[in-house]
Order: sequence, then C-alpha cells, then structure tokens
Amino acid sequence: MEKAIVSAATGAMGPVLAKLGELLHDKYKLAKRVRMDIEFLRSELNFMNRMLCTLADVEDLDPLNKEWRDMVRELAYDVEDCIDRSVTQLDRADDAKGGFGAKLARKLKKIRVSHQVAHQIQELKARVVEESKRHKRYKLDGLVGSSSSASANKVDLRMCALWVEMKNLVGLDGPIDEIIRLLMPVKGEEPSKQVRTVSIVGCGGLGKTTLANQVYQRIKGDFECKAFVSVSQNPNMKDVLMKICSQVGATVSMGDDELILINKLRERLQCKRYIVVVDDIWDSDPWKIIGQALLKTSPGSKIIVTTRVKDVAESCCSSHGGRVYDMKPLDDKDSRRLFLKRIFDSEEKCPHELERASEGILKKCDGIPLAIISISSFLEVDVPQSPDHWNKVKEAISYPLPGNKSVETVKSVLSLSYFNLPHHLRTCLLYLSSFPEDYKIERDRLVSRWIAEGFVNAEPGESLYEAGLSKVRRLSLQNSYQENVVSWIKSINKSHVRSLACFVDCCKELHLLTEFEVVRVLDFENCDSLTNDHLANIEMLLQLRYLSIRNTSVSELPVGIGQLQHLETLDIRYTYVGKLPSTIVLLEKLARLFVSSGAVFPAEDFSKMKGLEQLTRFTVRGQPLSFLKELGQLTNLRILGAAVSRSALCNVNDEGSEWGIFTSSLHALCSHKLVSVDINEMDLTPIPMDSWFPALHSLRTFFIAPISSLPIWMGSLANLELLYLKTEQFTPEDLRVLGGMPSLQILCLSFIECYAGPFTIGRHWFQRLKLFRVNRLYQLHFMPSSMPNLKHLNIVLVCSTNSYSDLGIQHLASLTTVDVFIIAWRKQRRRVQHLEAKIRSLLDAHPNRPMLIFKTFFQACIEDECIED
Repeated sequence: MEKAIVSAATGAMGPVLAKLGELLHDKYKLAKRVRMDIEFLRSELNFMNRMLCTLADVEDLDPLNKEWRDMVRELAYDVEDCIDRSVTQLDRADDAKGGFGAKLARKLKKIRVSHQVAHQIQELKARVVEESKRHKRYKLDGLVGSSSSASANKVDLRMCALWVEMKNLVGLDGPIDEIIRLLMPVKGEEPSKQVRTVSIVGCGGLGKTTLANQVYQRIKGDFECKAFVSVSQNPNMKDVLMKICSQVGATVSMGDDELILINKLRERLQCKRYIVVVDDIWDSDPWKIIGQALLKTSPGSKIIVTTRVKDVAESCCSSHGGRVYDMKPLDDKDSRRLFLKRIFDSEEKCPHELERASEGILKKCDGIPLAIISISSFLEVDVPQSPDHWNKVKEAISYPLPGNKSVETVKSVLSLSYFNLPHHLRTCLLYLSSFPEDYKIERDRLVSRWIAEGFVNAEPGESLYEAGLSKVRRLSLQNSYQENVVSWIKSINKSHVRSLACFVDCCKELHLLTEFEVVRVLDFENCDSLTNDHLANIEMLLQLRYLSIRNTSVSELPVGIGQLQHLETLDIRYTYVGKLPSTIVLLEKLARLFVSSGAVFPAEDFSKMKGLEQLTRFTVRGQPLSFLKELGQLTNLRILGAAVSRSALCNVNDEGSEWGIFTSSLHALCSHKLVSVDINEMDLTPIPMDSWFPALHSLRTFFIAPISSLPIWMGSLANLELLYLKTEQFTPEDLRVLGGMPSLQILCLSFIECYAGPFTIGRHWFQRLKLFRVNRLYQLHFMPSSMPNLKHLNIVLVCSTNSYSDLGIQHLASLTTVDVFIIAWRKQRRRVQHLEAKIRSLLDAHPNRPMLIFKTFFQACIEDECIED
C-alpha cells in the first residue's frame, strides 16, 4: 500500500498547525523569542502541508519525494508530541493553589518549564529549517510528476475490456438484457420520442466498460450515428468532443475550440437517431459540457454512461430522462464459473483437492470480475496446481504478487477510486486496516476512534501506522500472539505510540500502560485477560481520548480516571464494573459514555459533565435520585439509552419515584439537543405512555419496547426519521397516525404474543418511508400510491385463509428488496407455495425486479387448530 500511504502524510499536519496556534495563547506567557519561533514553525509547516497535499495526489511518487514526505510526516508527529507535553507541563506549573511558599515554588517551576519548552522549540525549528533546505536543495518540485506517463499507461489497460470476446464473459447475460430493456422499446410499444439515458454505476473492476460495450455492439446497428468515448478522471474536454465528432461523422479541425465543437456536434445530430457511450466519467462538470452537445430532441436516441460515483450517475440521468443501473458483483455461482473457466476451461475439470483453496481465493475476490480474472491468470501461468501453493496465494492476495502484470493492473484500476477521495477520507479509509480482515466493525466504535485520532476535523486526519519505521505510531495486535511478537512489543519504544488496539487476548503482556506516553486510543474490546491491574496509573496518559474496555474482566475503574481531561469516549459495556467512581464527573470533555446496565452513577455533581452527547445504556432502577434529576441538566446530550424493570414502574404516578424523576429529566432534555431515545423494559412489562410520559417532539430516532398502546402525541413527531415499536395493542387507526408522519424513513413494528392485522396501507401514506419491517401479521395490503419511496420490505406473515390474497406489492414503485418469512402449519404447504408463487409473479412484473428472500417455518399441527388445504 505504498501509494496509499502518500495521502496519510497530509493528515499528520492538520492538528499540529491548530495546536501551535493554541500554544500562542496569552495564558502561557511565553517569551517573545519563543513566540516568534512558534510563528516561524507555523509558517514553514503550513507550506510543507500544502506541498504534502500536492504529493498526495500523485500515485507513483519518485524516491526523493517519498523520503522527504516521510521525514516531514515524522517531524509533524514529533512537533505535536512536544506541544502536548509542553502544554501539560505549563498547565501543571500554573496551578495557583496553596500558600505563598507553594505559589513561589510553582512560579519557579513555570520558569524552568518555560526554558525547557523554549529549548525544545529551538530544536524543532532547526529540524524544520533543515527539511525546508533539503526540499530546495534537491529541487523536489520538479520530480513530483515524473511518473505520470506510467500511470496513464496503466489506466489505458482498462480499454482491453472493449475487445473481450463474448465467450469469455460470465454473469453479463442478465445485465446486458436489462440495459437493453431499459433503453429499447419492447415489441408493440411505440418508439420513444425522447432521448433515453442509462447510467451504469459500480465500483472499479466490476466490468462496467465491458457491459456498456457489449450493449453498444448489440444495438448500434439500429442507429444512424454512434460513438464510444472514455472520459477518465482529468479529461481534456476538447479532445473528448473531437472524438465524439469524428465517430459520428462531424467535420472538425484542430483549431476548433469547445464551443465550436459543441455546435458542430449538435448540427450533426439534429433529427438523427444516435447512440453514444460516455465511459468512465468521474465528475458532473464534464457531463454538463457533453450533455450540451448531445441533443435532447433527437427522437429515439440513446446514451449510456458508466461511472463509479452514484451522484454523477443520477446527475447524468436527470439531465436526460433515464434510469440508474446499479451494477453488482458476481454471485458465488458466477464467480466460480469465471474463475474455473479461466484456469481449466470448465468447472468440471477442477481437481477436488483444489476446491477449498479456490473457495478461499474467490471469497477474497468478493465477486469483482477484474480481481477474479487477474488472480486466475496468475494461477494458470505462474503457480503450481497444488493446495499448498494456492493457499499461499490466498494468504498473500492482499499484497503485491511479484512479476504479475495482471495484478498490477488491478491495483492501478482500483487505486483510481482511492485517489478520487478527499484527503481526509483517504485517511479514514486507510484506518480500517488497523482492524483484522473480515472483522465486523461497529459504527460508533470506529467513529469514536476516528475522533480520538483527530481524523474528524475541519483539517485532514492523521496517517496509519506504518511497519518498518524507527518510531511506531499505531500498534494493532491481531491474529495469533506468538512469543516473538511478545518480545518485539517489549523491545520497541512505546513513547511515540498514539493508538493501541488488541484484537487478540494478549493484555497480560501489556502491564505497563504508562510506557505509552502520548497514546490517544486504547481499544481493549473483547480482551478477557484485561483486569483492574492493567488500568493502574492510567491517569498518567494525559493525551488519552478513547478508552474501550468493553467485554473484559475489569470490575472497577481507577479513581484517577478523572484526571484524563482529554478523554472523549469511554466504553465499559459488558464488564463487571458496578459502581462508577465519583471522579468520573470531572471528565468535562467526555462526549460518549457507554455503560453496562448494572452500573451505578455517583450521587453528586453528574450535571458537571456538560460535554456529554451520548449516554447508553444505564438502568433507571437503583440509581441515586440526584443522578436521575441532574440528568436533565445535560444540555448537550443528543443520544440517550436506558433500561427499566418491572419494579421501576411500580410507582409511575409518583413524581418523586425513580420513574417520575427520569421522565421529568427526559422532558427537560427535549428542550435542548436530544434527538435519539432508546428505552427498553427488561421484563416485557409494558411501559406506560400516559400523561406522565413526555411528548418527545425533538426526536429523530425513537426505540421503545414494549408499550401498551400508541400515545396520542406520537403523530406530532414531525422530525422523526426512525421508529421502532413493540406493542400490545395496535389498531388500523394507529397505522394511519404513523402513516402521516412527514419525515419517517424507517419503521419497525413488532407485536407481543399475538398476531395482528389485517392492515391496509392507505393511499399517500408513509411518503418518505424507505424501510418497513413488521412482525406477526395475519394480512397486509398496500394501496396504490402508498409508500412511494419504499425500497426494503421485511414482513413476517402468519398463514391464514386470507394470507394469499393480493398484497399489493406491485404498488410499491421504488421497491428493491423483499424479505418474507411465513409461519404456517405443516398441512398448509400448498397454501404457502401458492403465496410464494403469487409474490414472485408480482415482483417479476415489477419495473425494478426486486430481489426476493422467502423463508418458511412450519409448525407441528394440533388437529383442532390445523386448517386443512
């Protein structure tokens, strides 16, 4: 990933520039000479940052610039570490508590610290000056673009897709027919008088160019004018327009500018049926020019666009009425066919001993045809046909395969998508490599770590950990924990490590956390060997911003945790921590706090935690009443998750009870920033939604389970986008109330120990709903014009006499996936088969041809309850 690391360098600089500005604050009272040195550092590093941004957009960087970039990145990290230590020392020295003697001692200490800071700044200034001189000395500017021609040659290799023979294609028959169906009129249909456009969108390597070309070759004979042109990332629009003109027969000269070319093209296409393929377009701006050149008034003309960017695909279709075709990876069956066909000419010829290895290789290729073709070509020519050799290829498939030009082409094609991202997003993407392969990453965990690392800022983030440097910045322990790894960890200098993540249970070897002096992220999730002893002296990690001990054996948080003044995320879910230390209220910057249901909060001063934005999931029962009351004073709280029990609901009408105080605080929070509430009753006792429960008008997401009935105020939640309800009673009128919610996009309904229905979704209900999930229904019907934006339908139906009647699925205009689960008696198999056939028939006739997942659970019959077919 050498090319990818380029962009990581830019992320190291952003936080440094901001912190240098903070160091100039008047409260530190630094000497004028020191302040001038800091200003000099800011100026020089700002120039270097701009240079790094330029380097980040070059795929193959020359060796001299690579070395300079790496040195500057390390310099940025060292500057930030120095600032963090200096600020901490200055803050401590400025503590004015105590008598005259103590104040005098602190003043002398501050003077001494100021001298130390000045000395460190001088050393850093010397390094910055040297790097600046090095850049000028070797004239590095002139070498940056030296490899551009090589990059262009790699990109051109994709054009081989235009000459792929049909016999070598797998999995394209369906997409080809679908594109043609979207473009061309069916038999008996009057030809369209409009220009039809289809945008084929998908990630790199899917075969978009191949698909577009196959469609083009099949139907181009029906058109008077035809052209196939590639745009690419940085197009020369004059060159693109000239290529289109020459292919459709327009006369052009080298002196023509873009405006003249557009006019000539429009004149040539006037009143003619044309087909034009615009391949590999990355941005909407080039399309605006091409779109102006292609007449919208040429009857029956067709345009095919291929792109990796969904917004571009939609933009192209909006200007020429059309459809977006979302190209998917090959399924397992077609992936296997393509793979084995390339190596053995047939699926049947694959030796049995290679089956398992081939399955592992195909899993890594993830249905991407370009990857499958490249790896199969490599295996066919350069690798012996043995399980051991194939398994080695499988293990190394994420790394370069020396001497294989096909794999280099894959890297080149896929890297285009990477380099099209903004710099800060590249850094966030690269950070995923700190997690093990195939690891399921929780969104909150990832985002919190990004924030702790400084990636989610106005400025770009920081780089990933790179193996091989003398200084380790990020340490991710994965896979097996061998003795040599243990000894290596003990031997390295940990004072520069900013992120430590353990994905294996190896914490017993990491007993001295204080060695990680500047660490920002400590992620020990699922490390069962982590105990209370490991957290000793954690208060010394003053730069710590993210701490996760989720699902570990820790039973107590150290009192010193309150000194972690930069801590933003604390996750102690699924631990044995029963009582939180009183010092936790000192964490004024803590924004995200995830606790286990048994955790008890301090009785006093919880309202000091003004920075708290997310708090989940504590139990209301057993908490100090003062905590429940002060909860309502957290004016920045956005997300709240709580659990209640039957005992907490005993005195629901008592204002002074736990439940009464909690609901009062909930009401207060809604007048501030609260947008998400999740309340779950652990014993399935219905939560009372009566007059004591506040109307939560500010919510955007609401999970509550279970309730006895829908409250009157539910329909007034104008901003609600996601609603999850589990309820005892639910009526057609309740459904109508929910159907009128103007912002609702996701609705999940579940019913307690009963089967509900029949329900009818009325006309114009649920105008913005995209996902509808409902459980335990006897019957459901969708009226025309209901749920016009619904894409995903997930229903559990109980088979009854009326279950196989018309569901009205054909009325859901935007539907893409349908998941149906049927509960039936064993003797109702024919009825279930009839229902499945009915649904499949409706979906086959649907314009979107939604994907159907149909599952059945057959119960053993009880004779007096069984319904005979």
